[in-house]
Amino acid sequence: MLKIGQLTFQSHVALAPMAGITDLPFRKLCGRLGAGLTVGEMIHSSPELRNSRKTKLRSCFDQDEGLRSVQIVGSDPGYMAETAKFNEDGGAQLIDINMGCPAKKVLKKAAGSALLSNEKLVKDILQSVVNSVSIPVTLKFRTGPCPEERNGVRIAQVAENSGISGLAVHGRTRECKFRGNAEYATISKIVGAVKIPVLANGDIDSPEKAMAVMSDTGAAGVMLGRSVLGRPWLCGQIDQYIRTGASICPPHNKGSS
Repeated sequence: MLKIGQLTFQSHVALAPMAGITDLPFRKLCGRLGAGLTVGEMIHSSPELRNSRKTKLRSCFDQDEGLRSVQIVGSDPGYMAETAKFNEDGGAQLIDINMGCPAKKVLKKAAGSALLSNEKLVKDILQSVVNSVSIPVTLKFRTGPCPEERNGVRIAQVAENSGISGLAVHGRTRECKFRGNAEYATISKIVGAVKIPVLANGDIDSPEKAMAVMSDTGAAGVMLGRSVLGRPWLCGQIDQYIRTGASICPPHNKGSS
């Protein structure tokens, strides 16, 4: 079982938040097919966007979804804290902080993975958010700003000392975006440096790859992103393989010849 704060998940597989993809129907589907934790699309912390149509859609939950997890993004500690509290009051049971997004429009606002270059601001944001809510807060981030400056271990230690309950680490730097192959050596160092659970993320596209990454890094579980597009059942395949070593066959298309 995977534990984050006071929350317990039966599956070791989490679904990463992805803008334009992890809406309510897709989260529910992945949850039914084996994802223990699903996280909604990121919500910006700007007060003027709080009641926008897009934000309301991204904050949409229903009773069948299970645990309600919201990811927030921004660079102002006060606004981030207010947004976390606003979502907790709206029913969120877990707040995730985005410090991993490499999109240009996010970086222009000094948010997402841009924050990894400012460890002082990272600390201020994390502490402000944790102190504003009574529910667990997690952090999704990358291994550093660039390959020459992989400061993921320091960021992880700052997070743990700030009261963060769990981490999800993408095995690429901000500069790498989604190019090349993910590296897991930094994730392994992060696992060894903190006591809170760490989820490994990046290029995990099969049960065998997931098991190998968990074995190599010591991660408590995996977070799947692009690999579930068109394959939501991958969540269950991987969890089954982690727990039993047995593989589940993907759904069969009866209409195919």
